[in-house]
Amino acid sequence: MVLSCRATGTVAFTLSPMNQSTELHWIDYLIILIYFGFVLGIGFILRRFIRSSSDFLASGRSIPAWVAGLAFLSANLGAQEVIGVAASGAKYGIATSHFYWLGAIPAMVFVGIFMMPFYYGSKARSVPDYLSLRFDEKTRGFNANTFAVMTVMSSILETIH
Repeated sequence: MVLSCRATGTVAFTLSPMNQSTELHWIDYLIILIYFGFVLGIGFILRRFIRSSSDFLASGRSIPAWVAGLAFLSANLGAQEVIGVAASGAKYGIATSHFYWLGAIPAMVFVGIFMMPFYYGSKARSVPDYLSLRFDEKTRGFNANTFAVMTVMSSILETIH
């Protein structure tokens, strides 16, 4: 629907509510069932190759350090970054890409190139695991609590802002 105001000459657009059904039909359930069957099938097929949690989490140390570094980078590009950067781009424009290119990507590349060999060589499965090996459990707990608070606060601030 289009509304216009003669006094100011502005045009406002309003959208009518969607009249689409939100019910799931048999095809939706079939797609969900096929997806779960596919994922569980892969798990059952590959379970004979996995003997321990180290095999599961780190591929039995059979992958090179640079692949572990790429996995680290890709794990850090989660939905919060993708959706948050898209929202910031819509709100602030090209300045968002400058933040990401000059701040986040060089930091991730630094960690992937220089820090991943330390994590990989120490047989740590994660950054908190490395902290507990390098320092102690109190440091690991402090890191976990700090990360949890930071994640919650960034989500709240993205929602508010």
